[in-house]
Amino acid sequence: MGRQVTCAAAPGGRLPRRTRRLVQALTAATVLAGAVFGGQALASSAPKPPSTADQEKGMVAGRPFRDPADADTSATRRITITLDAHRTRFDLAGRKVWGESYDGRFVAPTIRVAPGSAVTIRLVNHLTVATNLHFHGLHVAPTGVSDDPFLCVAPGKSLTYRLAIPKNHPQGTFWYHSHAMGTTCPKPGAMVADDMDDDMSGPMSGATGGGMAGGMGSMSASPTAFVPGDVENQISAGLSGALVVGDDRTLLPSKLRHITAHTLVFKDAQIDAGGSIVQNTGSTSIDSGAPTVRLVNGQLRPVLSMRPNETQLWRLTNAGADIFYQLQLDGYRFTVIGEDGTPVAAVRTASSLLLPPGKRYDVLVTAGPRPGGAWLRTLAYSNGPQGDTYPNTRLLRLNVQGAKTARLPAVSGRVPTAAPDLSGARIVQRRKLVLSESADGNSFFINGKQFMMSDGSVFATPARLGTVEEWTVYNTSGEIHPFHLHTSDFQVMSVNGVAQPYTNRQDIIPVPFERNGRPGQVVIRIAFDDFPGRYMFHCHIAAHEDNGMMSFIDVVR
Repeated sequence: MGRQVTCAAAPGGRLPRRTRRLVQALTAATVLAGAVFGGQALASSAPKPPSTADQEKGMVAGRPFRDPADADTSATRRITITLDAHRTRFDLAGRKVWGESYDGRFVAPTIRVAPGSAVTIRLVNHLTVATNLHFHGLHVAPTGVSDDPFLCVAPGKSLTYRLAIPKNHPQGTFWYHSHAMGTTCPKPGAMVADDMDDDMSGPMSGATGGGMAGGMGSMSASPTAFVPGDVENQISAGLSGALVVGDDRTLLPSKLRHITAHTLVFKDAQIDAGGSIVQNTGSTSIDSGAPTVRLVNGQLRPVLSMRPNETQLWRLTNAGADIFYQLQLDGYRFTVIGEDGTPVAAVRTASSLLLPPGKRYDVLVTAGPRPGGAWLRTLAYSNGPQGDTYPNTRLLRLNVQGAKTARLPAVSGRVPTAAPDLSGARIVQRRKLVLSESADGNSFFINGKQFMMSDGSVFATPARLGTVEEWTVYNTSGEIHPFHLHTSDFQVMSVNGVAQPYTNRQDIIPVPFERNGRPGQVVIRIAFDDFPGRYMFHCHIAAHEDNGMMSFIDVVR
C-alpha cells in the first residue's frame, strides 16, 4: 500500500485509489483541508469506515440458504433476457441498502444457457453513467454485439447483446458483470443504441492499432490525461451475477448426475453510515482493505443443510470487485471437477481454495456420516505487502442432519470434455507482459502503459487463429495481480519457475508479487482457435483495471 498523500485529484472527479484509502483513515488534522475537486471542496475530515459489526446492524444471520434467483431461461435454444441497470434500495439480509441492480437484487439473476443456444440479452441503462456487459469466461465472439467490452451504453439508452454459444462450449460456471471503461461513452464511433435501433455496433475510434512489442517500457503518463474506468463502482454496487453453461453433473458418473447443485455467489458490501454501498466519488472512496460485509448470495452467514453422506455440487463464484477469498470448509476437502468453467483433466481434492476476484470452482462436497455442523469460511489472507490483509471470516454454516443416505463413489481422473494438454504444442510466438504499479499505488501499468479505451494494444504484432502462443507474465509490484484473459482460456505452464502439471485450462491466474527484487512470474500457453477480434486482458482487481492495468491483443485470421 502506498504511503504518500497528495492533494492532486485524479481526472474524472475521483480521489486517486491509494490516496483515497489513506484519506478515509486520516483525522481532520491530516486530511487535505480545503482541496477543491471538480469544483467541489473536499471535506476537511473523511469519516472513518464503519466496522463490520456496525455495517451488519439490521441484518439477520442464520437464515436458510437460498440459491440466487434464475433469469427466465425456460426456453432452451433461443433465450431472451432483459437486464435493467438502475439505482436500487435492495434487501441485504434484512437491511435496506442503496446500490445498483439488474432486477432489484444485490446478486443478479443466474443466467443458464445450453451449448449451441442463441442468447439475446437486452441491457437497459437507467443509471446516470455509461455501462455495458462482459460475459466472463464465455468462449464467444468478441466482436459485433457479442462479448465486446468496447460496447458502451449511455444513460437512458439500451443495447441488445446476441451471444451464439458454440455447440462444443465447456459446461461449467461463468459470470457476467459491468465492464464500463468510463463513465461516459466516447462520441466518435461510440456503440450506443436506443430502443428504436438497438443493433448499432462497430469499433470505437482509436481502439485498434500498434503498440509496444513487449518489455517494461517507460512509466511515462499517456499523452492525454488518464481517465479511470467505472468497473469497481458498478460491480461493488451490485452489477454482477452467475452464468451457468449446461450442467456439468452430466459429465459425472451416472450415480452422481442427479445430485443437488447449489450456486454460491460471494460478494461483499461495504456500507457507509447512511446505508449506501460505498462508491468512488470526489469525496468518498471504496477501500478494499477496509471493513466490509461478506455475503453469500446476498445472505449473511446462511445455513445450508445436507443429509449425512450426501454429495452435492457447489458452484463457487467470486463475483465481487476487489477482494480475495481463501475458502475452507472446516474438516472437509473440496473435490474439484471444474475451474473457471472448464472441466478438469485431473480431478483433485483440496482443503482450501483461493478465489481472487472473478475466480470460479465447481466442487463436490460430501457430508460427514453423522449429524453435525461445519463453517465455510474465508481464512485470514494477505495478497502482499502493497495490497490488503483480510481477516478470518465465517461465510456459511453447513448443517448435516436427517436420515443417512448411501455414500456415492468418489470421482477421479479426467472429466469428459476436458481440454487437451498444450505441453507438446508448437509455439508460434512468445510474448512478455510486465505488470507494475506506481510507488503510491494509484496508477497501474502493463508494459509501462496505463490503458484507456482510445489506446492500442501493448503488442505491435497480432496473434493468428490456429496458433498457440506462450506468454510470460511478470509482476514487479508488492501485491498479487489476478491476470484474466477474455474470450479464450489458457494453460498455466509454470509459476515462479516451478513447472505446473496439467490439470485444466483457466481464465484467471494470480501472478505472485515481487520478492527480494525478483518479480513474480507465470508462464501460460494460449490456443487461439476460432474467433478473430480484440481479446482483452487485465488484472481482475477492478480498481487496478480501472486505473490502467489492462490491454488487449488483436487476433486475426
